[in-house]
Amino acid sequence: MSTIDSTLVAGSQEPSRASVLDRTRQQCTFFPPGLNPVNILRILLLVFTLGALSVAAPRPIAAHCHKPDSNLAGQELRVALDLEAGMLRGRSTMRLDFASGADLDIFLHPRMDIDFVQVNGWLVDHDFTNGRLHLHLNRVDMHSQLLIIIEYSGIFHDPTPFSPFSMDNPATGIDATITKQGAFFQGHSGWFPRPSNQELPVDLEVTAPEGVLAVTAGRLMGHEQKGGQSISRWHVDQLGRGVPLSAGTYQLHSLQTDSVPVYTYFSPENAHLARTYLQAAAGHLAFYENLHGPYAFDHFAVVENFFPSGFGMPSYTLLGSTVLRLPFIPETSLRHEVAHCWWGNGVFVDSSHGNWSEGLTTYVADYLIQEEKSVEAAKEYRLRVLRDYALLAAGPADFPVSRFLSRSSPASQVIGYGKAMFLLHMIRHRLGDRDFWGALQNFYARWLFRAATWQDLLQAFERSGWGSEERNAFTAQWLLAPGAPRLALGNVQVDDTARGWVVNGTIEQQEPFFDLLVPVHLQTTGQTLVQETALAGARTVFSFQSADQPLRLLVDPEHHLFRLLSPDEIPPTVNSIKGGNALTAVLSDAFQEIPRDLLRGFLSSLNQPDAIVLGEQEASSKVDTLGNMLFFGSPRTPRLQDLLRPPDTYIPEMEGLGKILQGHLPDDLDTVFVVLPHPHHKNGIIALFSPNPELALDQITDTVRRITHYGKDSYLGFSNGNNLLRGTWPPQAFPLSRELPQ
Repeated sequence: MSTIDSTLVAGSQEPSRASVLDRTRQQCTFFPPGLNPVNILRILLLVFTLGALSVAAPRPIAAHCHKPDSNLAGQELRVALDLEAGMLRGRSTMRLDFASGADLDIFLHPRMDIDFVQVNGWLVDHDFTNGRLHLHLNRVDMHSQLLIIIEYSGIFHDPTPFSPFSMDNPATGIDATITKQGAFFQGHSGWFPRPSNQELPVDLEVTAPEGVLAVTAGRLMGHEQKGGQSISRWHVDQLGRGVPLSAGTYQLHSLQTDSVPVYTYFSPENAHLARTYLQAAAGHLAFYENLHGPYAFDHFAVVENFFPSGFGMPSYTLLGSTVLRLPFIPETSLRHEVAHCWWGNGVFVDSSHGNWSEGLTTYVADYLIQEEKSVEAAKEYRLRVLRDYALLAAGPADFPVSRFLSRSSPASQVIGYGKAMFLLHMIRHRLGDRDFWGALQNFYARWLFRAATWQDLLQAFERSGWGSEERNAFTAQWLLAPGAPRLALGNVQVDDTARGWVVNGTIEQQEPFFDLLVPVHLQTTGQTLVQETALAGARTVFSFQSADQPLRLLVDPEHHLFRLLSPDEIPPTVNSIKGGNALTAVLSDAFQEIPRDLLRGFLSSLNQPDAIVLGEQEASSKVDTLGNMLFFGSPRTPRLQDLLRPPDTYIPEMEGLGKILQGHLPDDLDTVFVVLPHPHHKNGIIALFSPNPELALDQITDTVRRITHYGKDSYLGFSNGNNLLRGTWPPQAFPLSRELPQ
């Protein structure tokens, strides 16, 4: 790797809408032969209304005019962004192979206005309805190629979230928007013309106010500044599932790796983070190239977005400003987004058969991070996934993995990311590392830039030695059906014989029955014996023989099997609120004046938007009829205080817990959040959000927004919005473990 190169592009006052559109001129334009005189004047005028002025910025990346071969199909695209007006204006010049036919369809965003259409030098009749531009070509001189010029414009004002209480998927529903802070267009949003019958490589030139750089997929040809304007040039060969566009006031930094350049496009406020992100991204690229195969794109970039988001685009990721500043992102979320360049953006998803890419990306990114730390960290990650499934998805919210398309709720995230990840882990556990990772390499090479289904992925494992019958059975019970096995350890008998110890037992499961290989461990005074028991139906017998005295029997103690945990195995956590029954929020006397929009936002972030809100006195009078409860501030009423009684096993886990529950915070914390089991309702919960009453409202709001992200934790402590304390209570029981008589 070379040293980091910096190109600093400073912003200045944005020119007016008129100056952005009127002071641009066309560059690298080619005109077809045989233009009829009627159109020459109009085309000459266009030369001066679209395009860009350019001058080299300090230490610029070289800008080039990438003029396509006049005989090759392709598209020259000139776009002007007016941030003040929220407008995009574009001019597309397409050379399109066209064998026969009298009509042609081209797709654009439905909000676009079509200003001009010309085919082979002729103005043509056209219709534009619901994003479909239909060209009538019956009057056009037909050739083996068409030269099509389209001018279009549109105003885009999709609302963007700026400080949502729940940021699990904050940018969902945002398709295209232009604000004073920047521009954002999804790859499928139709911000440029795409013909229905073929994909064309694109030479893109984006004009914007000075300092506003545009980013997309493909190869960077250069950024330049001149006359109060900025020009960004890109060449895109692989359109894939769409070409996104992002723009903002950025400072550009770069790092050349052994394979591709890595860029950061950060605001001046976050430019100091560039080195950290460049080095992290380069490391992730090298890791996945070694694990999966060559990186398929021309670059990778980390781009700061002007609203909260977490998008994985082809060749770049788009992260909100707040997320960028979190210290763990370069080694966690960034790694996940880099992995998407192989899975989802490299190999596409055939969405008609479910989305496998999120589960696979989660496995090779989020899970492998823990595996690299330690065996125990990986085991704990698997256990957390099982807890999340039991709390958030099991029951009425459950659905088959094959029906997952995208994250839209806590349950969908658990199934599409967590359960799918776990299924891949079970396949790896079954096949072994060599065959599992080899199958993924072959799958990537075979399906790159093509759409694959779950079955295509599973067939790759079959080619590595997985039996077809086993694959079919796996598909039927794990992909096409909801649910998880519910296991119990039945009768266990220990006999001391002349030939040693004999341990006999049964594993039981409830309907629906799963065919499983269940790992069973027998700990003895000398060693641990392990065997896999084939479970089918309601009950299966197993048996051990040991020369050493048996001490303990455990079923799947390493959590390699996806199953539904029993309630005793699940300590109360933030996710217990999200997946729990109806909640009652209780405002303590000290917080009666808390704004209701803050409270409602808090409850919505905990997946309890319809929670009843009561004051402390009313809640005290109804306490016998209430179920799960969340206190905003420590209550003073004795009947409510009585609910905040932790089990004795919790006391050693959190120093000063008793005083905290009474509202006395440690000196280093200004806010505490605690989730406890309900003392009177089995599997119920009691939660306490206890901020210092002297905290300013904006400080309370900032902390409230963060709690939803700590779903796996039972207790949290904050100071100035920073998390300083977190942990999970121990489970109350281990029903798949049995201490054996001595």
